Amino acid sequence: MSGTIHVFDILNKPPGNLPNGICPVFGGERFLQSLASKAFARHCGGEDGCLVQLDGTGCDWPDLLDELNTNSLFDFGARKIVLLDNADAFVKQHRSRLEDLQAAEIDAVLILVVTSWASNTKLYKAIDKTGVQIHCDPPIIKRGRSKQRDDAKIIKWLCARADEEYGFVLPQSCAPVLIELTDCNFGRMDQELAKVSLYVDEKAELKPIDVKKIVGGWPAQTMWSAIDAALEGRAGHAIEMLNQLVAAGEHPLAMFGQISWSLRRYAEVGELVSRDSRNRRRVNLGDSLKQAGFRAWGNEMDAAGGRLKQLGRARVSKLMDWLVETDYALKRSHSREERGRLKLEELFIRMAEELGTQKTASRSSPLGRYRSVPADYLLFRKFGFSILLAPINIFTPEDNHASQPICEYIRHHRINARDLVRLCLFE
Repeated sequence: MSGTIHVFDILNKPPGNLPNGICPVFGGERFLQSLASKAFARHCGGEDGCLVQLDGTGCDWPDLLDELNTNSLFDFGARKIVLLDNADAFVKQHRSRLEDLQAAEIDAVLILVVTSWASNTKLYKAIDKTGVQIHCDPPIIKRGRSKQRDDAKIIKWLCARADEEYGFVLPQSCAPVLIELTDCNFGRMDQELAKVSLYVDEKAELKPIDVKKIVGGWPAQTMWSAIDAALEGRAGHAIEMLNQLVAAGEHPLAMFGQISWSLRRYAEVGELVSRDSRNRRRVNLGDSLKQAGFRAWGNEMDAAGGRLKQLGRARVSKLMDWLVETDYALKRSHSREERGRLKLEELFIRMAEELGTQKTASRSSPLGRYRSVPADYLLFRKFGFSILLAPINIFTPEDNHASQPICEYIRHHRINARDLVRLCLFE
C-alpha cells in the first residue's frame, strides 16, 4: 500500500504491508490526525514498547535520529515507530535532511503530524511514490469543476463510529443534524456521539429531534424555537429569543449555522414546487416536503406547510438569496458580534407576518397610510418623533450617534412589534 490516502481509508479497512520511512499525517482536523496516527502505528505493529512520541517544537535532528536507530528494549525484532507531533516548524527547518532520510530507506517508521503539506515539494512527491501519506481533512467530492464536502462519507463514518466505539445505532437520518450542529468539527462530533450514547433508549429508535435536544441543550432548543417563530411570522418573539442567546454568549455566526440548515430545507421545497409548476405537473406539497427532508412524525410536515403558506411563494423564492447575503455579511461587514446580531434580526424581520400580504391601512390608524418597501430601512412616525431603522443601527433625532439593538429599542419605547415590522414609508 502506497500513495496519498484519506484517513477514512485507513480506518475503514486494515491496509496491506505498510512501507518503512516517513509517513506524513497532514490536515486541519486534529481529531482525525490522532485517529490516523494511532491506526497507522497499530497496523505497523506498534505497541507501547516500540512506539515513541516526540514533540516537534522541542526536538532536534540528532534526537530524532537516535530514536529512529535505537531498537526497542522490550521487543527487539519489532519495527521502530517514532511519532513526531506538531512537526510543521521541524519539517521547514530540516526539509533537505528529511528528503535524504526518505531516500535512505531506513528500517523504521517516522510519523510526521503536520497541518500543511504542500504537494509541489520533492518530499511530497517522493513519499507519494514509495510511501504512505494520510490526508486528515473532511472528504471532498468533485462535481464538475467545483469541489464539495462529501457528506455521504461523513455520515457513513459517523454511523460506524457510533456502533464500534460507543455501542449504539445512529440512524442515517440523524447524522446530518449532528454534522450541522457541530459545524462538521470531527472532534466535537465524537464528543457529541459519546453524549448521545448516554441517552439512547435501546427499545426506541433515535430520531433527529432527539439528537437536536441532546446535542444542542437549551441554547440550541431556543435557537430552533426562534427559527420556528420567525418562519411563523412572529418576528418580535424570534428577536427576543435571539437576544437571550446573544446574552448567553452565543456568537451570531455560530447561530447562523442552525438558521441556514433550517431555511435551506424550506427553500428546497419552494424550488421543487416551482419546478413542478414550470413543467405543468400537479403540485403535491407533501411529496415536496418529503424530498426536502421533512418527516411525517411529530407533525413536522403540517407545521412546515403552514410556515410555507405564511411566507408565500415570493419570499420562499428569496430565501437562498437572503442566506447568501447574510452569510457574506457575517463574514465581512458584520463579523463583530453586535453587528452580526442585527443582521440576524433583519433576516427574521423579512419573514414577518405583516410583510406577507399587501394591505392598505385606514386613515384612523396611528401609522397612517403606507406603501411597502424593501427591508432596507423604515421611516417610522409615532409618539411625535421619527426613527430610521436600518439593518445595522437605530438612529433617533435626539442623538444621531446613538445606536442599540432592535429588541432593546422595542422594550425601551414599548413599541408594538406589529407596527415595527411593517417596514414601510408613510405619506
